[in-house]
Amino acid sequence: MKSLKDKNKIALYGFIVIIIAVCVWAVVTKPEPQKKAADDTNKEETMDYMSNTIVEERNGRKIWEITADSIKMNTKTQQAEMENIHGKYYGENDGEQVLTLTAPHGTYSDSTKDIVLDNGVHVQGNQGLVFDAQKLVWDDENQLLTGQGNVKIVKDNMQAQADQVESSNSFLQFKLSGNAHIVEGSTAQ
Repeated sequence: MKSLKDKNKIALYGFIVIIIAVCVWAVVTKPEPQKKAADDTNKEETMDYMSNTIVEERNGRKIWEITADSIKMNTKTQQAEMENIHGKYYGENDGEQVLTLTAPHGTYSDSTKDIVLDNGVHVQGNQGLVFDAQKLVWDDENQLLTGQGNVKIVKDNMQAQADQVESSNSFLQFKLSGNAHIVEGSTAQ
């Protein structure tokens, strides 16, 4: 039979082995510092607005105004993502065509003042124009509106369809491209 002294030594060695095992386990399984999730980083870089309006003026004349149910502005890139959009584009002269538009989604660049509306855009003009497209782009530098994808324009007794349309004067005049087709007369309705 082993003496009490031998039993104490075995217990001490066992205890030391357990302590060493716990230390090794603690070092090996040390949790890494928690990294910020992409969502957290994005939240820090964005400002969220509800039911807000963005307006662009030039030489004291309002060019356009966009109201959205939700606007998320990235403070670093100055890009805004908009949801459920209602807006107006104003022609160059008072009383000229005013376009009222709606779109479910869009983006706005504060640095370039360009706007892209997508996911189905509907436009109505105060002079009888109705315009539908998948996407509408406002190029501020060139003062150009471009409709893209399943473009359909109806005005008076004219109906036009194309892949793309461009206008620099509120669609009083426009240029169609890609599978363009125009119907005039009573069959255009």
